[in-house]
Amino acid sequence: MEYGVLYPPSIDQWYLLVKILISFLAGALIGLEREKAKTSALKGEGESGLPPGVRSFGFISLLGLFSIVIPQIVGQSVGLIEFVRILPIAITILTVSIIVLYSAYRLLVVKEAGITTPLALSLTFAVGILIGLDRLIEAIATSVFVTFMLAIKLRIEALIRFITYEELLSMLEIGIIVFLLGPFLAVDVYDPVLHVINFKVLYIFFVVILVFSLLGYFLVKIKGPKAIEYFSFFGGLVHSEAAVVSVIKLRKHLRIPNPIVSGSIVIASTAMIFRNIMLTLVMLIVTVGHLVLGEILFMVFAIAFLISALEGYFMVKLAFATPIPVSEEKIKGMEIAKPISYSIALKALLIFAAMLIVVTYTTFAFGKHGVIVSSVFGGLVSAEALIFAVFSLLSAKKIAVNTALAAALLATGSAILNKIFFAKAAGAESNILKQIIWQLIILSLPVEIAGIYIAFIAG
Repeated sequence: MEYGVLYPPSIDQWYLLVKILISFLAGALIGLEREKAKTSALKGEGESGLPPGVRSFGFISLLGLFSIVIPQIVGQSVGLIEFVRILPIAITILTVSIIVLYSAYRLLVVKEAGITTPLALSLTFAVGILIGLDRLIEAIATSVFVTFMLAIKLRIEALIRFITYEELLSMLEIGIIVFLLGPFLAVDVYDPVLHVINFKVLYIFFVVILVFSLLGYFLVKIKGPKAIEYFSFFGGLVHSEAAVVSVIKLRKHLRIPNPIVSGSIVIASTAMIFRNIMLTLVMLIVTVGHLVLGEILFMVFAIAFLISALEGYFMVKLAFATPIPVSEEKIKGMEIAKPISYSIALKALLIFAAMLIVVTYTTFAFGKHGVIVSSVFGGLVSAEALIFAVFSLLSAKKIAVNTALAAALLATGSAILNKIFFAKAAGAESNILKQIIWQLIILSLPVEIAGIYIAFIAG
C-alpha cells in the first residue's frame, strides 16, 4: 500500500462501525430508562443518588463489544498472541471494577442499598458481548426486555403486594397442570371401552374451567362485583359453559343477589349466541362462497339469532337495573377463599363427558337424520364444534345449506339450555336454577323454532 493514499472502507469495516453504533444504542436504551427513572420511579424506591445514564450504559455496552471484536481484529499476529488472550479478561475486570466502585459509592457515600442498577450494568455488558458475537437480534431483544422490566418494576412490586400467598399457590397449581402435566395429558387418545371420549378435549375443558375461575376471581377482586358483567360476556365468547361455572363459584364467595347471578348467566349465553352467528356466517362464506342473503331461509336464520340476542340484552338490562349490594369487606374477604376449586371443575368435567357419550351414540342411532338429532344433543356439549363439523359436511356436499343452517340454530339452542346442567353441577341453589330455567328457555325459543322450521317445514 502506498503511503498517503486513502482506500475506501471494506465491507468488514462498515459492519464493525454498524455494530459499534448498535452496541451503544442498545446500552443507551437501558441507560435512558435509568436516567428518566431518577426523577420519578427511583424517588419512589427511595433512591436519591444519580444512577448511570445514557452515556455510561452505552460505554459499558461498548466495552462488552470491544472485548470480543478487538481480539478478532488483532488475530493471531506474531508477538500479539498473549495480548489477544489477556485483552478480554482485562476489559471484563475493568467493567467489573466500575460496577463494584459504583455499588460501593452508593452504599458507603450515598447510604443506599440496592442491586437493580448494578445488575442492569452487568446485563448491558453482556449485550455488548452478544453484538460482538454477531447475535444482533438476541442483543436487541435483551436490551428491550431489560428496559421494559426496569420500567415496570414498581408496578410488579404493587402486584406482588396485591396477590396473597393462597392466590399465588393457586396460580402455580394451574401452571403445573398446564406446563408440566399438559404434554402428557393433552394427547389425542380415546377411551379403550367406548372409543368416544377424547382425553385431550376433557383435559382442555378442565383447564379452561380452572383458568376462568381464577380470572373471574381476580376481576372481581380488582374491579368489584361490576366486573362480573364483563367477565361473563368475554368468558361467554370463549367458553360459555366454563364462564357459567365460574359465575356460580363467585356467587358463593360474594353472596351476590340471585338476579345478578342469573343475569350473568344470560350474558354468557348471549355472548355465545353472537359467537355462533359470526362463526356460522364465516363458515357459510368459506363453504358456499356467499351469504345467500336473498333466500328466505337465511333471513329466518338471521332474524332468529337477532331476536335471541335482543331478548338476552333486555334480560340483562333488567337484572342489572339496580346496584349490586356487595360491600368492599366481602370483596376483601375473598382472599380467605381458595381462588380455584377442583371439585367444581371435576363435576363440570363429568357432565361434559356424559353429554359427549350421549351425543355420539345418538348420532349413530338415528341414521340419515343424525345431523339434525346430533345438532340438538351436540349443542349440549359444544355448539362451536358441531357447527364446524356440520359445515365440513356441507363443504363435502354431503348435506344441503338448509340442513347446515338448521343444525347451527338447533345446536345454539341446546347450548343455551345446557347452562342449566352446568349451573347445577357447579352447586347453584334451587331458586337460582328456577330463575335461569325460564330465562334460558325464552332465550332459546327463537333459534329452536327457526331451526325446526328450516329443517322440517321449509326444507
